[in-house]
Amino acid sequence: MSYDALLTEAEFAKFAPNAEVLRYIELMRQRLGLQRHEMKVLDWGSGRGEYVLWLRDAGYDAYGAEIRREAAERGKDLFRARNYDFERIVKRIGPDCRTDLSAGAFHFVFTHYVLEHVADINAVTREIARVTAPGGYGFHVYPGKLRLIEPHLFMPFVHWLPKSSLRKWAIRAFLACGIEPRWDWLAHETMQRKTAAYHDFCMQETFYRPFYEVRGSFSNVGFDVTSVAADHPVLRRLRALPRPLVECPVRLFQTVEIIVRKRQAAPSGA
Repeated sequence: MSYDALLTEAEFAKFAPNAEVLRYIELMRQRLGLQRHEMKVLDWGSGRGEYVLWLRDAGYDAYGAEIRREAAERGKDLFRARNYDFERIVKRIGPDCRTDLSAGAFHFVFTHYVLEHVADINAVTREIARVTAPGGYGFHVYPGKLRLIEPHLFMPFVHWLPKSSLRKWAIRAFLACGIEPRWDWLAHETMQRKTAAYHDFCMQETFYRPFYEVRGSFSNVGFDVTSVAADHPVLRRLRALPRPLVECPVRLFQTVEIIVRKRQAAPSGA
């Protein structure tokens, strides 16, 4: 699946949404007492719009927000072919991380492997808080800071290294060993060009953070934050172990999954 190409009907037919994203959307819908068509869901960092299309086909009132307009445009034709109003449904995220979406509009806002690409996490959480309804939920999935294999370049440990020339030399070494993501647009480029492209991506578009920093950013803008790694079906067999013993290694070395809920405004005069 190439995210640099137009999204086609044939490619979309192969799209498989993350089961945990769907599970929590449905769980929170039930918790809020809404019908599917009443549940307003926002995919923050929607790319070509696969999740938005899938959720709309499933009956949810789903929307997308994307900072890379060229990425969003790659899905526009498929939205229109399926009789969806692309301009109304998919909104642009500005350089300041703001959108023109209405305040408090969404019951559920999620990100899926997006937060590790965010330079200013506080600007993003502020805007997510602004567009989330009081009492609304969110689900956010991103790689742990010390994940062994960098999940975009598929190279071990490169994101552990300082953002310096050392990281560039490590990328070149892995390339020499045949370890790379093999992006289509670099297929016929030299090793030097590939090294520069992968290094630029790693330096400018990846920002791995410890869990406490992400949790603090959401908490500071009015969300209660719960780590749900141990609730993953694969890890339930370890339920007998103390929860921190399961969650801490997962948050560091695997994938972080958090549920957030926007706090209700205090009653006037309280």
